[in-house]
Amino acid sequence: MSAPLRSFGAETSTRWSLVIYLALMVYLVVVKVVLELGSVEEILPAQATAFSWPVIGFLALAGGCAVWLGPRTGLPDLWDPTISPRKWLLLSAVVGLGLGVVNLAFAGFTGSAQIMAEAANVPSINVPFPESILFYSGGAIVVEASYRLILITLPLWLIANVILRKRGQVVVFWVLALLTSALEPAGLVGLLAGYPYLMLVMAVAGYGINIFEAWLFWRHGFLAPLVFRLAYYLVWHIVGSLVGF
Repeated sequence: MSAPLRSFGAETSTRWSLVIYLALMVYLVVVKVVLELGSVEEILPAQATAFSWPVIGFLALAGGCAVWLGPRTGLPDLWDPTISPRKWLLLSAVVGLGLGVVNLAFAGFTGSAQIMAEAANVPSINVPFPESILFYSGGAIVVEASYRLILITLPLWLIANVILRKRGQVVVFWVLALLTSALEPAGLVGLLAGYPYLMLVMAVAGYGINIFEAWLFWRHGFLAPLVFRLAYYLVWHIVGSLVGF
């Protein structure tokens, strides 16, 4: 009796996970429509691409596959009733808020926000408030669905489950985590090429943040790094837009 019950529980958890992910995709659609109706201009061209219909469609399809395949690779479901929210929600939110404050203070002391704005030839690195609320909450979903959910889960399933026949999941996961964690900070290399020390500090810090998010993903599932990113963006981008960064 116990094995069928466990199987039924796992299937139910995966179904709820798919429902949650679908709700996140619906929210992305709402963000896309509202931003278009409000004629909100993105700061960088890449941000416009991130909210395009093809990208949202890709995230919905590929991300949905990743949600379904995740538990088969050893990753937690998005919604796992065996993992108490206290174990990941509070940790993710507190660390995200804390690092957001640190980044905001760093920008204030070093002028890094203005340097990045000048390097990108834009007046500010942040979308103005209150549009920033929708813009960066949606952006957090795009970033985490791309870098964590899709780019780790799908190759992990292909390599560890299909090629290696369910062996080496942990090793493969961390190889993928180390590689994908470099993608986001790599964007700073070209942007801050004229400021090597600032580029090095911010790239190392960004890489460390992505590694931490990969650990959250491995231990607690996709919602943990998403909560972290939302909390981080709340301070760095939304409060940052209010104080003039």
